[in-house]
Amino acid sequence: MKQLLFVLSALFITSSLFTACKKKELADTEEECELTVAALAGKYKIVAASYVEASGDRDVLHEIYDDCELDDINELKADKTFVYTDGGEKCDPDGSTSGTWDVNTNSRILILNTGTSTILSFNCKELVVTYRDDAGNIVKETYRKQ
Repeated sequence: MKQLLFVLSALFITSSLFTACKKKELADTEEECELTVAALAGKYKIVAASYVEASGDRDVLHEIYDDCELDDINELKADKTFVYTDGGEKCDPDGSTSGTWDVNTNSRILILNTGTSTILSFNCKELVVTYRDDAGNIVKETYRKQ
């Protein structure tokens, strides 16, 4: 009986080690994605916005964006053009627009038309950027690839 208990315990510990390693490998692959036009190209929707303050981040998603803007799609195309589509619930006036975009991989800067944002992180699914608004606040936004 002790031998069976020992074997089962050893199997459990061994399987736990392999499972933990597998989870870590998956997490490592999601940490950062190469900052290239090809990797960034895709359709995005905003999922979070906050002011970065000394006391911590303060959620301002609903202060900055109207409800009708939360379902809009910003498509970064591989040809370095973008299309912002007023999706789902329509805003009045319609917020759809288009333009050009680029990324400076060395300085981690995302450029949309003439506006710039600093890329904090990109894991091929979520893009987190910061920029200064007109009042000088640092805004952090998270976009999820659709």
